[in-house]
Amino acid sequence: MFKKIILAAALAATASFAQLSFGVHAGGDIDNIWGDDTDNSESGIGFNFGGAIKFSLPLLPLTVEANVLADMRNYEFEYGITDYSVTQWNIDIPVLARFSPLPIIFIEAGPQFSFNISQSAEDASDDEIKNFDKLLPMNSFEFDLVFGLGTGIIPFVDVDFRVVLGMTNIYDDIDVPLVGSAEINASNLQFVLGATYWF
Repeated sequence: MFKKIILAAALAATASFAQLSFGVHAGGDIDNIWGDDTDNSESGIGFNFGGAIKFSLPLLPLTVEANVLADMRNYEFEYGITDYSVTQWNIDIPVLARFSPLPIIFIEAGPQFSFNISQSAEDASDDEIKNFDKLLPMNSFEFDLVFGLGTGIIPFVDVDFRVVLGMTNIYDDIDVPLVGSAEINASNLQFVLGATYWF
């Protein structure tokens, strides 16, 4: 019983010293895809925006930050003999551990859980491909790794540069007549410059 009381007191003391911050995040990104089936892909410009939460202990140089972001991605992808300009909307949830070797500089890394919401595409003539979801159906879930570097030199504002590397395929397996199921090896790749304002 005494040990439980000590543990509860320690947890309460930790919570009282912990700092919990909320903010808004926005960023611009260069989008592409990588994998065995993406030799002729080209980058596009996208953006993201959403909310942020940060949990830190004052005595440690370690912070955990999580975002919930609406993310618009644009890239060009050659499939078969056709070039497609693809636009995708995702809900991204990065959960990053942040280490500060200096008070105004931080390094961050962690997983990102991404939910694919919608996609559209145009061909080389800028005509919309109405059946693109059937041609290349998206996976509903995507797992990424995120690595970043940033600074908090501006009061209440963090500015960071992140690299997002997809670990799972964007597209679901497709059915090929007379062949069967075929996998498309194409994963997310983003370079993101963003800023978070903390309240």
